[in-house]
Amino acid sequence: MADFTNIDWTANGTVCKAQQLISSLELNPTITCLTHGQSIGLALTAEASFISLSAVLVVFILIWRNVRRYQRSFPNGGWRLLRVPFDIYMLSLFGFDIMQAMGGVLDVRWAHGGIVRTGSYCTAQGVIQQIGELGVALITIILTVHTFVAAIWRVGLRACRFAFAIVGLAWVFVALWVGIGPSIHKHYEAPTPYWCWISSQFSGQRLAGEYIWIWFALFSSLVMYILLYFWTEGRLSVDEDKWYKFYTHKPEQRLAYSQRRAALGMLAYPLAYSVVVLPVSVARWLLFNHQAVPSAVTFLAVSIFNLSGAINVLLLVIIRPRLLLFIPPGSSVKTEANISQPALNNSAAPAGATKSDQNLPPTAVGLDDDMKGQVRYPNPGLPGNNMSFAHDSSGRMPGNP
Repeated sequence: MADFTNIDWTANGTVCKAQQLISSLELNPTITCLTHGQSIGLALTAEASFISLSAVLVVFILIWRNVRRYQRSFPNGGWRLLRVPFDIYMLSLFGFDIMQAMGGVLDVRWAHGGIVRTGSYCTAQGVIQQIGELGVALITIILTVHTFVAAIWRVGLRACRFAFAIVGLAWVFVALWVGIGPSIHKHYEAPTPYWCWISSQFSGQRLAGEYIWIWFALFSSLVMYILLYFWTEGRLSVDEDKWYKFYTHKPEQRLAYSQRRAALGMLAYPLAYSVVVLPVSVARWLLFNHQAVPSAVTFLAVSIFNLSGAINVLLLVIIRPRLLLFIPPGSSVKTEANISQPALNNSAAPAGATKSDQNLPPTAVGLDDDMKGQVRYPNPGLPGNNMSFAHDSSGRMPGNP
């Protein structure tokens, strides 16, 4: 046993008793004694999580308001909250953001008490953080891949059933992986060391249950954003006959500004995720390889990571404000894309368009609408109001079979 007889027990300002501090210094996996500086660092990580939690909760309140507003404006229905796959992904992403933020807010108890120890509270924090962090990583991967495929090959722009299925599988995987560990292992969730998460005794579960997904999300986000950027600049193209063949060449005709913004806009979420997850990934990789990381560096990296929910909300407001019914009924949205086909109005409807087609409620505009051009939403209070929709080469209205 190590010799602790010459230790100044008050030097670090810990509130632990002598035996607790000895256990903490011996790297006992069931307890960590925090210094005053570490308690302050934990308070900062909790504040960052609280900011994200508040921001995401406000978004859910606004979504509820949007639903109620559309119910009043269109009592006969005909509209949906989850109209395009990206609506489904964003709603699920915000759900996991709440869980991740809640896990960080629970640091308040450790910061106040100065001791992190195993128990029901510790287990709850570990489980909640696992659900949030693993879920956010999975949805980020799904969002990244689907955005890339939709932009490059124009596939899956309205594949809501696929989106529901893949998101459902993600939730099931998270529930099973997170639920099985604590149920079959004692002290599965333990101090690590400043908060509770998967114990260091289960390094394989750490890797397979979170690290690998976070790092894959980081890698795929960076790679696909770069490829999509070169595609929008006309430096990258896809073989028309063999979809899996890519060609690089000198810049050709680049996409219009709004089309580039639409294509790159949805990848802003995974790109932002890469920015906030990179510092904490480096810190965790060093810890995973048993290298010392200053606590101040860890708290700074985790504080940035805990702001990811607030950053996602900010991106929704700035880049994707037309998702999840955030466009008021009767409003008009115009993108700057070059419209390859003329817009429609009541006097010039395409063949096969019925009167009901011309009085459709607004859609949750997705990537395809942004890439095509103008979408004008009907005002239910103005009879005979003209509205125009971009349409594809088949003459079909967006959202209609």
